[in-house]
Amino acid sequence: MTMKPGDPHYRAYVGDPDNYDLIAATVFNLLTTLGLRDHHRVLDVGCGSLRNGRLLIPYLRHGGYVGIEPNEWLVQEGAEKELGKDAITLKGARFSYRTDCQELDTNERFDFMLLQSIFSHCGEDLVRHWLKELPPHLADDGAIIATWVAGQENSGEAGWLYPGLVRFTEDSFQGLVSEAGLMFKPLAWPHPIQRWAMLTRSQAMIDWVDDTGLSFNRAFQKMRKPRPGH
Repeated sequence: MTMKPGDPHYRAYVGDPDNYDLIAATVFNLLTTLGLRDHHRVLDVGCGSLRNGRLLIPYLRHGGYVGIEPNEWLVQEGAEKELGKDAITLKGARFSYRTDCQELDTNERFDFMLLQSIFSHCGEDLVRHWLKELPPHLADDGAIIATWVAGQENSGEAGWLYPGLVRFTEDSFQGLVSEAGLMFKPLAWPHPIQRWAMLTRSQAMIDWVDDTGLSFNRAFQKMRKPRPGH
């Protein structure tokens, strides 16, 4: 049976099912190239059926992974069919089935926040919503790693549009990021149809990315020059 993005199957509902494995691999490689280590904490917003979580949860130490996903059935099927619930228990992974950060502890901070294919389906109102919700839980030297879709003009939609795409001009998207008190850094990393960006308060983090050039080999060679704060 041929499935298309958005179909009610745990692999298809979160995007092109033919790229389910490839997207997870490129995301994991991007995060580790940016300096992710197993002692870091990751907030996976829109974690879906654990496309990325199935790699991140085993890698991170106990309590290092938290997922936010309003569709509980996706998490449950991903846990059952892709990862195994014992692994979730072993690694102390947590999930919030909401569309905000209200279940996070007030003082909880994350080194990396992942929004893969979330802003690409968010109208401006929801982009503003997440850019208000997330920064209080971002470590001072942490980074939000997100995809978005560039366009010649803004799509102008509001709310959640899926499986359709919401487009922003780079100036408009960067303006929303700046309003949230964050800096915008484009990331030259492959994605089938979207662009990657890093949103951060840390100039040192941006300088570190510029210095390594997003090359895993170069980053590996510079292991004696750790990511800021680590």
